[in-house]
Amino acid sequence: MRYVTAIGMTIALIIAFIAGLYLSPHIFPQVLGPEDPVWDRITKAGKIKVGTEPGWPPYEFLAENGSIIGFEIELMEMIAKELNLEVEWVNMAFDAIIPAVQAMDIDLGVSGFSVTPERLEEVQFTMPHSITEGQVIMLETRAKELGITGLSSLSMLNTLGLKCGTQSGTTQEQELKEVAPNALRTYRDFLLALEEMKRGVIDCVYAETPITSNWILEAEQKGEEPIVVVYRRPYYPVAFVAHKDADVLVAKINGVLAELIASAKVDELKQKWKCD
Repeated sequence: MRYVTAIGMTIALIIAFIAGLYLSPHIFPQVLGPEDPVWDRITKAGKIKVGTEPGWPPYEFLAENGSIIGFEIELMEMIAKELNLEVEWVNMAFDAIIPAVQAMDIDLGVSGFSVTPERLEEVQFTMPHSITEGQVIMLETRAKELGITGLSSLSMLNTLGLKCGTQSGTTQEQELKEVAPNALRTYRDFLLALEEMKRGVIDCVYAETPITSNWILEAEQKGEEPIVVVYRRPYYPVAFVAHKDADVLVAKINGVLAELIASAKVDELKQKWKCD
């Protein structure tokens, strides 16, 4: 059932992409500019420089040997191979990636980026490869202690006097600033927020699938205290981040990505990395 759902989701992404070509030139540029300085640099070097923050399993994370692995990592490698390019991965802070793309210090940002109107003011996005779900998670014992089975809205975090951790520079941080500022506790990355929740410093963490699903499964497999979802809502499409002038690069990536989605290769990768 999950596999069928995944296929349906990716088909929906293709439809959304095609519609976007006609309805949203800001997301999917229809007319390529006369030049793309980013693509020119990439073709001359024979490689693409990609920034990522490997603290978002199963999308991107560090293996025991220190290499960066994950769903988005392998997907980007597949795309680069089709374009006859090598990938140079740059490990960097999440909130430094978009500024680095804007400054052309890197060619692309691949780090679970949600496509939002605010970010579209600064960069452009490739075709999305996934749609996630926003979730607030909590240790099961803490939820029972507080008598919480579910939250009807994020604003309840304020009402209940809860401390909710999230990562700086994320859409989750922005949401909490707007609707539950007193609850917000910001961390350098989501893993630090998770650790603080497990230690009892904060009550919960606001993140999104598949990282929350990964944490819940990992806790179960390790025999740790169970983690439960107390709030969920539909979230944003996820795509790669590019410079506003990188029209050729985005078009090249979109062409390969559309083929990978249509051939179910993306769904196979999601199954491999447990992105459900």
